[in-house]
Amino acid sequence: MAVEKLTARFNRSSIAKNGAACYHRTGPGKQQGDALGKTRNRTMEIGKRIQHLRREKNLTQEQMAAALGVTSAAVSKWETNAAIPDVSLLCPLARLLGTTVDALLDFRPALEQEEINALLEDRRKLFEEKRLEEAVESCEALLREYPDDLRLKCAMAGMYIMYMPAFSNTDEIDRQMERAIKLLEESRKSKEPFLAANSRSMLVNLYIMQEELDKALELLNEEPEAQLNVRIMRANILLRKGELDEAEKLYQTELWTAGRDVTLALVGMHNVACRREDWVRAMECVDMALAAEQTLRTEEFGGLSASLHMLRAEVLRRQERPDEAMEGLTAYVDRSLKQWERMDGGDLPHSAFYGKLNMRSSGMSASYLAKYIRAALEESEELASLRERTDFQALLARLAELEAQ
Repeated sequence: MAVEKLTARFNRSSIAKNGAACYHRTGPGKQQGDALGKTRNRTMEIGKRIQHLRREKNLTQEQMAAALGVTSAAVSKWETNAAIPDVSLLCPLARLLGTTVDALLDFRPALEQEEINALLEDRRKLFEEKRLEEAVESCEALLREYPDDLRLKCAMAGMYIMYMPAFSNTDEIDRQMERAIKLLEESRKSKEPFLAANSRSMLVNLYIMQEELDKALELLNEEPEAQLNVRIMRANILLRKGELDEAEKLYQTELWTAGRDVTLALVGMHNVACRREDWVRAMECVDMALAAEQTLRTEEFGGLSASLHMLRAEVLRRQERPDEAMEGLTAYVDRSLKQWERMDGGDLPHSAFYGKLNMRSSGMSASYLAKYIRAALEESEELASLRERTDFQALLARLAELEAQ
């Protein structure tokens, strides 16, 4: 149905959020800046590293040059980053300085998480500035530099999914989808359980969007059925040991997860009702989901209440209640933008009830989200009957204004 196509478009950013452990912004501050600077300057630091080690060995530039069979001018260029040593000299240079080639070049097979965050932040800006070809080339260059880094592959897939709507050409969107799937197929083989599970979760959603349902089911069969609630059992043990903060964090995590599952189950029941054109039942499911979010207070901590208002508006339009449908659309836009503007400014969601948990931002700016929402509203066949309304046009104008900021 059209309602499912519309919500699927918005779900792309939700799919990307499943990879939160792979890609998230750390917020403004020293940590992210340091990580970005460290990554950018790694090549430039080689010269300083050579100079530091040479001085530790009490060698002059002339002595080093003589030992390696080069000129002192060449050594000077290395240390000022005007040139780098020839590959054939790396082993002799490392031996002379009492180190290894890996240490000399600061080689590591994989990036730290904070470095991934910082590197993807640069590429996120390229996508949002519509420098799409440059953004993709930059992403692919990074993947070539770290070909076995599965965390990076999962994070990059999330990036590609999130910014898929930036491409106007269907073929380009399909290529981005295929690339994201390929990356996730690799990262799901990780020996890190959390990374593998996140990758499978994202893949399942992508296969569903592509109507490759058998592949989605095959992936789900790889996910082990939970026989024990390990999180609750661990929390109970920590409680008995008197480790109250850790126990409370686990209880909060379990409650938030259960709340999200309740909401998603009710959304699923809503979709079943829509397939049957049972609009009363569909509205009942959405209202129950909104009530669950309010009762469990998940709405104040990265919940789905904004998207639920969108679904509610769709049902109201079906019931020929256009004024109420517009109220639902406005609530959807208001809640979505408020959450993203806060997160884009570094003010991550916080809830006193879920005080032990931290919510990670997707990294998408509020202006890009506004563009994302506006395009979906304009293209939706389900909302065609509302499109000529003054309040609908005012909503689009508001989004366009924010998009231009």
